[in-house]
Amino acid sequence: MAAPDRDSAHDWGRDTQKIAVLSWISFLTAAVFSVLLFAYIDPLLIVDAVNVQWIESRNAGYALGFFFLWAQAWVACWYTVRLIRRKRRGPTAWRPADRDGRRDGH
Repeated sequence: MAAPDRDSAHDWGRDTQKIAVLSWISFLTAAVFSVLLFAYIDPLLIVDAVNVQWIESRNAGYALGFFFLWAQAWVACWYTVRLIRRKRRGPTAWRPADRDGRRDGH
């Protein structure tokens, strides 16, 4: 099998990759936590506790619960991505101290 041509392949930008990874990880997290949540709690009990009249089936409760958990996981992942330290370039970049404890390189 021939290797794909590098020029014809579409490379995703850095922001697109971050959004894709963020969405996939948050989706998997929501799937796991919805299984754990709904193994112990019936979605109709949550609907009765919140007093929402337009949700009439368990499937709608499962779906809304999953999407709520997905949104929560997406926001948590987004904050994590924002808090990751990026490597800075230029004159204001942080440099490790040399042996004498100086950071300016002189």
